[in-house]
Amino acid sequence: MSARGFFAHNGAAGEVLLHLTPEGVSQTELTARVGLSKQAVQQLLDQLEAQHYIHRAPDPADKRAKRVVLSDYGKREFAERQKVRALLTDRTQERLGKKLLAKLDKALRRLGDPKSSRPVHL
Repeated sequence: MSARGFFAHNGAAGEVLLHLTPEGVSQTELTARVGLSKQAVQQLLDQLEAQHYIHRAPDPADKRAKRVVLSDYGKREFAERQKVRALLTDRTQERLGKKLLAKLDKALRRLGDPKSSRPVHL
């Protein structure tokens, strides 16, 4: 993404960007998705806002809450990220084949799902 002119992915703010879509998301929901403290997410959003990736707007569902919305620049970043993801998926499928890629995707989703983690006893 850096080679394409989008630099926020180099740090922790990039993790926040991965959870945003053009429709936007409530700041409370975003905090739950990212799994960081409210304060940490607030600081990362401040950084993304200063870099013009996002802006915050009143949440129509709850006037007390804020909704995190991609700016025009953020929407361009989102579209570019989708292109990069598709390119990487195509390249990986060329190397692994469709079946093995599907198995890898399933395994990675399972690893990322906190509900599927089991305690490790040593």
